[in-house]
Amino acid sequence: MFRWFAGRAARKEAAEKIYDAIVAQSREPSFYLHCSVPDTLSGRFDMLVIHMFIVLQILKIGGREGQLLAQEIVEAFIREMDTMVRDLGVSDRNVPKEVRKIAQLFYGQLLAYSTMMQRSDMNGLAEEIWKSFQSADGPGEGEEHPVAADELCTYIVQSIKNIQEMPLNMLLQGNIRFPEIGGERHGN
Repeated sequence: MFRWFAGRAARKEAAEKIYDAIVAQSREPSFYLHCSVPDTLSGRFDMLVIHMFIVLQILKIGGREGQLLAQEIVEAFIREMDTMVRDLGVSDRNVPKEVRKIAQLFYGQLLAYSTMMQRSDMNGLAEEIWKSFQSADGPGEGEEHPVAADELCTYIVQSIKNIQEMPLNMLLQGNIRFPEIGGERHGN
């Protein structure tokens, strides 16, 4: 029994470490400068989803331990969304409803990206990425964000490849390295 608690504690620690790396990577200025990602709440959320997708894709192949770690990472994401909603001034009564909306958007984007990856449809993936950045806080009514969806699609594929090349036990311990963006290497 104590072994289970120790295993869970180590997994939670690894998940927090990976989630922190995901957040840091999703905030890299290169995405906003080189890929024209809008520096808005929605744009930052979409970059967070992209990085969550990359890591969750890898953990799918990690067997039971990978699935458990993925679950812990998603729980860290949901906790942060709960905190963010509260920090935005949403009343305690409405927080669960707002977090559910965010979770639905999150899972919808994950499903769309995953479907295109399973089909090996990189044009479809780029289109789904582009659509995710066309949101309510866009440049103006009738205008579109000029986000470089093809470049982000290439980045996703390269990230998955790079992380797959890492020994799985490194990832399960919370170590992750993302590929270069604009000539800079990121991760821990």
